[in-house]
Amino acid sequence: MKILFVTPSFYPAFHYGGPIYSTFELTKAIKKQGIDIKVITTNANGKERLDIKTEVFNNLNNNLPVKYYKSIDSRGTSLSMLWNLKDEIKQSDIVYLISIFSAPTPFVVGLCKKLDKPLIISPRGQLGRWCLNQGNPFKKLWLSLFIKPFIGSLNWHLTSQDEERTVQAVYPSAKTFVIANGIDSSILEIKEQRKNKLFYTKYSENVNENSKIIIAMGRLQKVKGFDILIEAVKKVQEQVQNVFLFIAGEDFGEKQNLLNFITSNHLSEKVFLISHIAGEEKINFLKNADVFALPSHHENFGIVYAEALAAGTPVIASKNTPWQDVEKFKCGKWVENTQEKFAEAIIEILNSDRIQMGKNGIKYIEDNFSWDKIARSFIHQINMILN
Repeated sequence: MKILFVTPSFYPAFHYGGPIYSTFELTKAIKKQGIDIKVITTNANGKERLDIKTEVFNNLNNNLPVKYYKSIDSRGTSLSMLWNLKDEIKQSDIVYLISIFSAPTPFVVGLCKKLDKPLIISPRGQLGRWCLNQGNPFKKLWLSLFIKPFIGSLNWHLTSQDEERTVQAVYPSAKTFVIANGIDSSILEIKEQRKNKLFYTKYSENVNENSKIIIAMGRLQKVKGFDILIEAVKKVQEQVQNVFLFIAGEDFGEKQNLLNFITSNHLSEKVFLISHIAGEEKINFLKNADVFALPSHHENFGIVYAEALAAGTPVIASKNTPWQDVEKFKCGKWVENTQEKFAEAIIEILNSDRIQMGKNGIKYIEDNFSWDKIARSFIHQINMILN
């Protein structure tokens, strides 16, 4: 079996957030199962370009072959990649395409149809109602021209049942399967460590061991609902003393609006925006807090919720995300996406046994989001498609 992954951006293009981590982990896990898999992508990384060899296969993680083509923009548009797509697809048994609204999409869909190659497409949340309604009106025309005529030959990989419903709402006859994302095992390795609030003194010198630390992480854009969270924390501060909110993420056009909002509400000493973080700092950021809260307007999966749970931190997720199980497993709250509901949930968790909630979250992630288990499910699904 030869699998070809096609994506406009790939690890280590951290500018694009969670999907970069999840797709890298998925390909590594598939390779670990002895499958012949390779990735073709571009060197796009936001306004920058990855400092990596192009037009040749690089062995990531010592054995994952990834070929980066030169991108001419931040969206992963590469003329050389498009020119070589036909030859790359010919050499594969099945193609896995990440992203709907990118330059490779119509070419990959058309070539797979012409060459009679099975195609799996992974929208990574791009067909959610919020994303479609807030996005470029050209998106609906794009879907009609480049996806709808080929719907019978496409297989859709969705990362949650909620995302499956959003795809089926657009294409009722779509052939879909659901396999969730997994979690980086390095986060679980620190599960026995005690929380240390003083970690956050690097962001604010006013933090002490008795501080109540609320955190969030994600790209600074409207879809994440950070304005709702800031309002919620303001309400919490009326009832709970010594509360801090730290939001980590790269600016996607919303940072200045959030800074203005923080200033106008006199929260500059309690609410802090910090830049994108990764590696050990990210793990410590997730580990040492009292609550992780993210009132997203839409998430197809939301890997950062899983990462926070794996780090032993209770989470609060909005009902616009597929994280209702945090209630069932007693490791968080799943609430309406309003400042009132988020404030109530934060206070409830601060008054709960957070240590036990953290243990519940770790067990939930260990039992359900192992990359080895996910890779085996994925390979089984591919065999079903090929047969």
